[in-house]
Amino acid sequence: MQRRHNFLPKLILGLSLLASLTVPTQAAQEPQTAHSPTRPDYQSASAKTKAIAEAYLHTYIQQDWVHLGEMMDEQISFRDPSAKLVFGELGQEGKSRLIGYFKATYPYIETHSFKLERSFFAGEQAVFIGVSDWSFAPPGQPVVRSVIPLVIAIQVKHCLVVEHLEMGDLQPYVDAASLAQKRSQGPGRAAAQAQAN
Repeated sequence: MQRRHNFLPKLILGLSLLASLTVPTQAAQEPQTAHSPTRPDYQSASAKTKAIAEAYLHTYIQQDWVHLGEMMDEQISFRDPSAKLVFGELGQEGKSRLIGYFKATYPYIETHSFKLERSFFAGEQAVFIGVSDWSFAPPGQPVVRSVIPLVIAIQVKHCLVVEHLEMGDLQPYVDAASLAQKRSQGPGRAAAQAQAN
């Protein structure tokens, strides 16, 4: 009987020590949870990108360079790799250079409309897919109008556009430019050139 009375206090003491050992373990885990990095809200990031990118696209089509510049990051990058074989390298780095490029080039674009067919917004990325109807008249050359499939991809960070990428199928433009060149030469000159070739 005396052994039972001696065992009970030892059992209570052992359970108390076990409980005291588990508390620091839980406390040690809490700071890790509190300081663990949280993922950005994908839905809210996509919504913010949508608002900024749609405003940017509208301003770009309207050729409003003043307001477009306000939406650009200072280190914005512009690329159109699909145009390299037709117009040469069009890449531009930095807001001042890109705005200067737009101001120097787009006066030769007499008309430009973009019919949006599809778009999606994924975090910092915005993609617009549609058809561009535009007429281009470089100095000393006839006006060329063409309708081309066009994809415009825009990246937004900290509420500013940091990348502007375009990809278009320029074959309709190449065909229209060739036809316009032949018409501008007149039937006699075009025939002579054909015989020479």
